[in-house]
Amino acid sequence: MKRVYQYIVLTVTAFVYAEAGAQQVALTSQYDLVSSLQNPAYNGINNTIRVDGISRVQWMNFPGSPKYTGLAVQTPVSQSFALGGSFQSLGVGDFEFAPPLSMSSYCIDLAYHKKILKNLNIATGIRTGLFSFGMNLGQLKSEVPNDIAVAGNNYSFNSPLIGGGVLAYGKNYYAGISIPQFAVISDRIIENVNLNYNARSYYLFTAGYVQHLLRNKFALKPTVQIRKYEGLKEQIDANIYLYYRSDFMLGYGYRSSGSHQINGMLKVNSYFNIYYLYEFGRFVNEGISFNSQEFGLRYELNYREQKVKTPPRYY
Repeated sequence: MKRVYQYIVLTVTAFVYAEAGAQQVALTSQYDLVSSLQNPAYNGINNTIRVDGISRVQWMNFPGSPKYTGLAVQTPVSQSFALGGSFQSLGVGDFEFAPPLSMSSYCIDLAYHKKILKNLNIATGIRTGLFSFGMNLGQLKSEVPNDIAVAGNNYSFNSPLIGGGVLAYGKNYYAGISIPQFAVISDRIIENVNLNYNARSYYLFTAGYVQHLLRNKFALKPTVQIRKYEGLKEQIDANIYLYYRSDFMLGYGYRSSGSHQINGMLKVNSYFNIYYLYEFGRFVNEGISFNSQEFGLRYELNYREQKVKTPPRYY
């Protein structure tokens, strides 16, 4: 029991200070699946109605591992404008009543797209919503009486949320910069906790390129994402995907923290795709191995493709 308790404390502490130091945002490896969550300018890029859902279990070989759920909806409203809506939820720990560390966000996006050159489009997006955060370590049952690790560490707050991004894209490429979400909180301290620490901004740079092969039967897509959290070292993901038409995908990814990812996609029918990712690695300076999983589902409705068959964009 003591070892289980130590694992839980390690998980909560490591997650708060390492993976989520900037507004406690969950880490996802299939960032292509949730592009609109990470950059509001992405909404409307394919001019389709799209619903993306993702679920991640981080460090699933540890008790109380972080569990993340994201849901994003986007739809075009005109040739230039698109709307998006999203929900994200994250919980760390698995105790008697509820996760001791929990956070969620509810957002609405507006994106504007403009064609600049024959193969260059620029999109901008803005985001607004609500951010909710709660830490209730008092739910942790410690074997140590009056354990200072859990006593007096309960607090919660709600705040407005804003975000924005810019995206440049063409037929076979894209590159974007964004601040996905930033909770608007004054620099104040409640019960010895600086609430502004939990709302530090973070920045994303994402880019990718699609190379069609063998008369468009196959496509190779390398991508990169750089995440920069205030006060922390930047983190880099480099992925490469091999597509067969738009029916099947197999990919590999490497994260600068030392983890590896294997992922795949299967097209169920004209509307649904399913995704899966398995990640494995070791904690830096600890030598402790971990593994994570992600499951994803996409629904897409494209009236234009029902009339004219067009090659898939793959992003």
